[in-house]
Amino acid sequence: MLEWLTSESRPFVQDILFFTLFACVVIWGGAPERAIAATWMILFEGVSRVYRGIWGEGYQLEQVDLFYGSIDGLVCVIWVAIAVHANRNYPLLIAALQVLVVAAHLARGLIESISPIAYATMVIAPGWLQLMVLCVGLLRHIQRQKRYGPYRDWRVPIAVLTRVPTALRQAKP
Repeated sequence: MLEWLTSESRPFVQDILFFTLFACVVIWGGAPERAIAATWMILFEGVSRVYRGIWGEGYQLEQVDLFYGSIDGLVCVIWVAIAVHANRNYPLLIAALQVLVVAAHLARGLIESISPIAYATMVIAPGWLQLMVLCVGLLRHIQRQKRYGPYRDWRVPIAVLTRVPTALRQAKP
């Protein structure tokens, strides 16, 4: 049934889905959705394509591509930062899935007994889930805006909360 989803067509199908979702995020998404999609666009679609175009599939160390492992690590750091500051819950799941990808690279580099199929699954499957979570998150954002109107994109920083009472105490009636 899923014969069309071969190893040769998987990146192409995923790219089509991402570009469609990216267009929807640009049109209807808030700042966290755009930040997540922009990170994907710049690092996975842009930098990775340039790298593959210049150097081919990349340098292997213990059967782990250092470039792709580094890109996944950088994306993980960025998405965790977005998830911590976003006024949404779903970026936490996207960041957690990226942590699994980074853990897969580390595990493959440290343990030789991991099968290539298991390693490929641990690195590839979270990308599909991240796209689905971003899509559902975008739909929930659109529903919430229609129901309650505009709302803030980012959480209030702790430093702002600690300064407000001081500012109120200094105000003279």
